[in-house]
Amino acid sequence: MPLFFRKRKPSEEARKRLEYQMCLIPSGAFATCKVLQKKVLIVHTNHLTSLLPKSCSLLSLATIKVLDLHDNQLTALPDDIGQLTALQVLNVERNQLTSLPRSIGNLIQLQTLNLKDNKLKELPDTLGELRSLRTLDISDNKVQRLPQMLAHVRTLETLSLDASSMVYPPQEVCSAGTEAIQQFLCKALGLEYYPPSQYLLPVLEQDGTKTSQDSPDGPSDRFCREEVEWQNRFSDYEKRKEQKMLEKLEFERRLELGQREHAQLLQQSNSQKDEILQTVKEEQSRLEQGLSERQCYLDAERQRLQEQLKQTEQSISSRIQKLLQENQRQKKNSEILKSLENERIRMEQLVSITQEETENLRRREVASAMQQMLSEVYQSRLIQIACEAHGQNLVQQTCSSMAEMGERFQQILSRQQMDKKKVISQILQESAMQKAAFEALQVKKDLMHRQIWKQEMISEQRWALSSLLQQLLKEKTQREEELREILVCLASASGIVHGFALPKRSCNIEMHVCAYNTELSHQLIGICSFLSCATSAFFLWLH
Repeated sequence: MPLFFRKRKPSEEARKRLEYQMCLIPSGAFATCKVLQKKVLIVHTNHLTSLLPKSCSLLSLATIKVLDLHDNQLTALPDDIGQLTALQVLNVERNQLTSLPRSIGNLIQLQTLNLKDNKLKELPDTLGELRSLRTLDISDNKVQRLPQMLAHVRTLETLSLDASSMVYPPQEVCSAGTEAIQQFLCKALGLEYYPPSQYLLPVLEQDGTKTSQDSPDGPSDRFCREEVEWQNRFSDYEKRKEQKMLEKLEFERRLELGQREHAQLLQQSNSQKDEILQTVKEEQSRLEQGLSERQCYLDAERQRLQEQLKQTEQSISSRIQKLLQENQRQKKNSEILKSLENERIRMEQLVSITQEETENLRRREVASAMQQMLSEVYQSRLIQIACEAHGQNLVQQTCSSMAEMGERFQQILSRQQMDKKKVISQILQESAMQKAAFEALQVKKDLMHRQIWKQEMISEQRWALSSLLQQLLKEKTQREEELREILVCLASASGIVHGFALPKRSCNIEMHVCAYNTELSHQLIGICSFLSCATSAFFLWLH
């Protein structure tokens, strides 16, 4: 049945959801970051495959300090990502990264690098140039070896990795924690290990300038100036620390708002999916109702064909009944002949006739009776031929009607298939998940209905064929017994009429009757085989 859906206009919520799930950062965002000196760029939970759109440069993000790209489809970072010299936090969790660019070592102010849940197999040696790195997360990747240059990152406080899959350093070292890993790498390079607390303060003090180096002892005034300078730097550090804490709180608040909006959008999408699934279920019920109606029509057609077959069988049985009546009539003729013979004997006793005339008279009577019997057999043969022709015509008509019905059913199935394809294509455009659910449900129900229907049809057909064969065998045995009785009667009658010539005639009659019986049985078996072939062909056509 055709199904038509009115195209719905996208709602405001759907439009917002599509805007949230971007595949590429708009170029206007880079211009905005460059003009307004933005420090935070959050584009997580989208479908980004590339960070840079065409005709854009990373220099537009030179002031960015926090770059959040988690939950996207990024396969690689730009080769010139080292131009983001002010970057302090880089989050690329849950992407498709397979490698890191070597220019990542130019991010001298980077403090947090989150590479969790990607497809990284190795890390570049330039990670050792990240002198301000405090947190590194490479868990849920395929990394088995850490670069030895990572020992130069003296400020590293937290290193998260999969210890069970590590080869270098060994698993027991990786399980011991970040300090044990750094000690192992420093020992491999011949360096002395110092805890990151000794290097944390200078890193936080520097603001795009080089760290101060240790100076030799000098005069007292220089020492005082340096002490004042250190106090000023420490106060500046405290102020920057408070400012960063405020920025962090603001970032967390924005992140929480974004998560709430994302949860609301997810809830709305789930409700919309439920509505679509409900429409799919209603359409499925309609399709099932149409199939049930079609099944009822096919059952009625099958019953009609069975009625036609029953009528054909009844006509054949009526023909057989006529043949039996003809045999009874022949039996009556033999009785008449017997009565005539008795009358002739009585007349012979009354009138004296010579033996030669009596024999001639008997021969004439027997010849006339045999001639009459042969003519009746010939007529019965003609009736049988007409019956066979009528049966063949009925079979041909049945085959033609079944072929027409098959063509119609095939056309209806093709139309239904086209309608189903249209419906499925429309549903696929809306949601791939709904398509999978619908196809799974449809295939499961179709298989169940088809198996049940096949089993019922096969059992009914087997029962009908077995009952038909039993009935035919019973009729065959009955006809054989009746024909044997007729032959016995004919043999006894012919023995009385003539002792020499009639045995040959009776043998000929018995041969004709046996041939007729075998031919009739072959025809009945042929009809049964044709019916079984027709039913099997009908099942194959339905499959």
